[in-house]
Amino acid sequence: MTLDWDALLNDCVDFTQRLIQTPSMTYEEAPLAELVAAELQKLNFDQVWIDEVGNVNGRIRGTDPSLGALVLNTHLDHVDPGERSLWSVPPYSGTIVDDRIVGRGACDIKGPLAVQVYSMAALLRAGIRPRRDVVFSGVVEEEVGGGGAIHWVENLDYPVDLVVLGEPSDNNIALGHRGIAQMWVQFNGRSVHASVPEKGINPNFALAQFLVDLTTAKSELSAHELLGPTSVTPTIVEVDTKSANVTPAWTRVCLDFRTASESHRSLRAFVRRVAGDQPLILEDAICSTPTPFPDDDKMIFGFYTPPTDDKVQRAQALIGAGMGREAELSRYEFATDGRHFVPYNLTIIGYGPSEESQAHVVDEYIAIPKMMESLRGHVELIKNY
Repeated sequence: MTLDWDALLNDCVDFTQRLIQTPSMTYEEAPLAELVAAELQKLNFDQVWIDEVGNVNGRIRGTDPSLGALVLNTHLDHVDPGERSLWSVPPYSGTIVDDRIVGRGACDIKGPLAVQVYSMAALLRAGIRPRRDVVFSGVVEEEVGGGGAIHWVENLDYPVDLVVLGEPSDNNIALGHRGIAQMWVQFNGRSVHASVPEKGINPNFALAQFLVDLTTAKSELSAHELLGPTSVTPTIVEVDTKSANVTPAWTRVCLDFRTASESHRSLRAFVRRVAGDQPLILEDAICSTPTPFPDDDKMIFGFYTPPTDDKVQRAQALIGAGMGREAELSRYEFATDGRHFVPYNLTIIGYGPSEESQAHVVDEYIAIPKMMESLRGHVELIKNY
């Protein structure tokens, strides 16, 4: 197919900069959705719409309507840039430094979003129709749990053959990620005035010993052959009092588990082993939302598409042919909206041009040469899948 790749890349870079220059913190995605919708319309997508929760969608119709759609999924929101003085350029500037676009969201996920949009536009520019419908889906609220993705999949009214997540994969194919389980572990004591600690029981000491023992014991947790080992990280620590001259009646820590090889029941048993004889309370599946921690043997995972899956092999061959190199199979360390699609039996892979290590960091960037490589891989996939 005849295509001016340099012009395509230049337009994609310009769009990325405009996306970065449009702040879209979670719950504030509407201006960005309008910008994306206007771009899709300008690029002559066959159908463009924003749904009732603010997700923006665009469709290019294929030649065979009997085939399930290829969905390119990304999100619109980004995390806070933090202290502006730490950035070498203004975080919402989208400044090009050497061969990189720098700015909040450049990696996660406005650069990949632009690549998805312009890889679809490439076929329209070349006067080519894909075999199947290709749908762009830019969803809201990914950074706080995936409300937009949940709405999209719950209201899906067309068949889907494959979902491609734009999350950072360094132009490799990510086949899944571990699931999340969060647990409050609470140690109880007896509160007294801080001047007479011997008259009470200070639960901070029990918590401290638990955290020391956890550091050693975490190596006992199991691993998934592709998605990696189970990890456990203490995050929030809370006590019942705000008074500095009172020992707490209780103290608790939130444990964040990431796993694809443990169950809620096995994690409960692990925590009790680490705690030993210490009395403790286990509660809350998500530390920010009061939810009972389940007690079942169901394996916890985000999403996992086996490398032997026919759709994976087809996508891998096409993407590799487009890039001119093998598309290696990999995994995500962080969680994605892909986990919300699993109950609906959708096949999911990840393929994006940015690097996972750049997500949520100061001076976040995306490399322009990797955007070009990804455009080529996406175009071949969209054209022939």
